Amino acid sequence: MTRCAGFFLFITSLVIGVPGAAQVEIPAQAPPEYSETLFLDPVAFLSPQTGQARLDVFVQVGYDNLGFVKTGDTYAASYEMEIKLEDSTGTQVVDKLWTENITGLTFDQSVSASGYSLQQRSFPVSPGRYTVFLSVRDVETKAEKKASYRCIVPDFVTPLVAMSDLMIVARITVRDGKRSILPNVSPNVGNLQDAFYLFFEVYNRAGADSLRFEARVLDHRHEVAVRTDTTAYVKTGKNEVFMRVENSALALGDYLLNVRAFPASVPIAAEDSLKTAVATRSRTIIVRWKGLPRSMKDLDIAIDQLEYIAKDNEMSDLKSATTLAEKQQKFLDFWKRRSTNPNAPRNEKMSLYYSRVDYANKHFTRYREGWRTDMGLVFILLGPPSNVERYPFQIDEKPEEVWQYYDLNYQFVFRDENGFGDYRLLTPLWEVYNRRREF
Repeated sequence: MTRCAGFFLFITSLVIGVPGAAQVEIPAQAPPEYSETLFLDPVAFLSPQTGQARLDVFVQVGYDNLGFVKTGDTYAASYEMEIKLEDSTGTQVVDKLWTENITGLTFDQSVSASGYSLQQRSFPVSPGRYTVFLSVRDVETKAEKKASYRCIVPDFVTPLVAMSDLMIVARITVRDGKRSILPNVSPNVGNLQDAFYLFFEVYNRAGADSLRFEARVLDHRHEVAVRTDTTAYVKTGKNEVFMRVENSALALGDYLLNVRAFPASVPIAAEDSLKTAVATRSRTIIVRWKGLPRSMKDLDIAIDQLEYIAKDNEMSDLKSATTLAEKQQKFLDFWKRRSTNPNAPRNEKMSLYYSRVDYANKHFTRYREGWRTDMGLVFILLGPPSNVERYPFQIDEKPEEVWQYYDLNYQFVFRDENGFGDYRLLTPLWEVYNRRREF
């Protein structure tokens, strides 16, 4: 979520044509909020019809959010999609509701973890800051999911050279001389193999006949992880630009993707100064793998967290990798050996394991990271207890918690020896390892 190769292309809307797409500039420290299979990507362009800004909102709804019903020999689903747009003062400027129908799917398609519905809606807007609110409600199950995105719509009219927002492209197809693009609505580029493409528009009123574009991927230290550039001929008015960005060297994490436009005559040495750029746009991207929680941003930490289930020789092998590519492959091979369905696009055991690690870090962290605590160990290996009994501090007794696992016919006792919430396991550790079943 690879996304360009590993997902079914029975998308419930047309592939988006080139004249409309791109992503909005937001701070690197404030990535968009999204659930694992519901994605929202607002994209600002200059509308040729009105000469004003246009916000294209792309929505990707995973099939696992929907309740499919068999109709004859195929399966169908419907959902309501509501988009609200608020400006920087909190004033609502858009509130639209649609019903989308998905029909003609096979059973395998309807239950696919990779299937999704893709929608696009466009709204005329003035330059400014906005928040886009999305609500998706399944008609069959009544289940509702929400997402939001803060964005900035720039002024495309005043500058002599202006750039639209940056759009990540999952696939480019050419048919009868016409090029179409499939947007990668998720900010995740970790499952786009080797490289991904950017699409953006350039609005030229300066009379320039060529521009050089530099794309940089900056890590959390604002150091350049990837850099690429290209020179393109431009005409007066609207121009469409594609750039290929290598991502094989990107580790797990959050990144800022920045594209700057320079006059083609500017020497390379002068690019370090923003003063020479005639236009610039940025957006956040992330690198994640399926099965890892969004909070997991470091592969070395993910490997360390395998100590509860990895054998000594496996851990040594994982840590012997000398390159990022080798380390990633060894990590994926580790989980593939444990998968009940190695060919499935999603490794359920890896997903389960790291979701428990994530929960442990959020709920059991005190003086140590939650996954390193005794409670974290038990939770990661055995899952949530059937029942928890808490015995708070008393004058002659220290606080204790008892975790009962009915299916194991066993319980684990934790005691807070120092009174600061650092609960230690009184039950022997081998009792935990002897009772684990999932890993």
